[in-house]
Amino acid sequence: MRKPLALLAAAAVAAALTIGAPASAQATSPTSALESAINSLHVDDATKARYLETIKALPADWQERAARFKAGLGVTGSAWNELALSAIDPNDYKCADTRLSAWLDERLEGADFFTILIVVILGGLDIPAYDALLFNSGDTPQSYGENGEYTTTVTHELRDLKKFWDIKSDDIRGVAMHGDVLKDADRTARVLEVLWGLPAGEGKDLADLLIEVLAADPVLNADNPIFTFNAFAFTAEGDPDPIVQGIPDKIVMGDGIMKGMDGIGLGEVATKSILGHEFGHHVQFEDGLFDSPLTGPEATRRTELMADAFAGYFLTHKRGGTLNAKRLLPAVQSFFEVGDCSFSSDGHHGTPNQRLASSSWAVDLAQDERKQGHIMPSMTFANLFDAQLPIIVKPDAH
Repeated sequence: MRKPLALLAAAAVAAALTIGAPASAQATSPTSALESAINSLHVDDATKARYLETIKALPADWQERAARFKAGLGVTGSAWNELALSAIDPNDYKCADTRLSAWLDERLEGADFFTILIVVILGGLDIPAYDALLFNSGDTPQSYGENGEYTTTVTHELRDLKKFWDIKSDDIRGVAMHGDVLKDADRTARVLEVLWGLPAGEGKDLADLLIEVLAADPVLNADNPIFTFNAFAFTAEGDPDPIVQGIPDKIVMGDGIMKGMDGIGLGEVATKSILGHEFGHHVQFEDGLFDSPLTGPEATRRTELMADAFAGYFLTHKRGGTLNAKRLLPAVQSFFEVGDCSFSSDGHHGTPNQRLASSSWAVDLAQDERKQGHIMPSMTFANLFDAQLPIIVKPDAH
């Protein structure tokens, strides 16, 4: 079984921010760090006192509860997997920041460090993702993009993907992720209550605190794309956890990641690429393709690069996305832009060059079949990819 592929959490901010933590922010526990951050906010003493009183409602083991919840969703890597991982030597690969990561850096310039710290510690970065996953059933029509500008694109492509790949997909629902949840105390509270295992109603004051702190920062507020800078596929099949039982298969598309791709000039085609990639994960769910002899970051890299390839094949195919040569360039570039250099992390998705190589390989494969109009069975495609993988990931620094 596979869960959400990558929620933002603190690591995304750490990677995107150039701000260093002041010495006053150093603390021995999340609770004391939270208290320190509140005391360092540029607000009056009465407001600080109110915030400090509010966080007393947190249970003593609130961070442990959140960790268990995230682990149950497959968000965090396991300790044994970390020990067993086969590390990759970064010096053997060309890897640098992309235009997309630079774009995100700019969206965070000038944000108050202590606001960031409070949001990170309280789990605020993940709230829109959990809201979409747990509480948006997808039963009603979805609006994709801040102003609905990608609704037609996502809706139509999801329909076409279901027709294209040879898996059971009628139960996959497209779900939109918006930052507006961080302006709604009731919706934020119910997420926090699930995250920390609080009784209904006991997350309201904490939600009010988080929303108030965010609203006071002109940079890191609920409209900042960092909160929805993600897309992920989800299945709860075979999971005994009562929290996720009954949640349908989903593809969650965040406004922030689509806005970011548009901001660097890739726009609608990038949205198609992202959706094709996440649908590729559902192909992997159904075909049992997450299992392999690989471990640690190499295992994750394989599944992510394979999903890029599934997307590239669909986007190019005569009976799929039918992108012509001019439109293929931004589609392939989309995968390059979301590459990462976290070689030793279990969440490593592949370097920009590797993601570019994987999608380009699939594009060539689809173009070879363009005349026949034949759609390769997903398992046949996956076997070809596994044979090509050593070439895709070979060192390229020299």
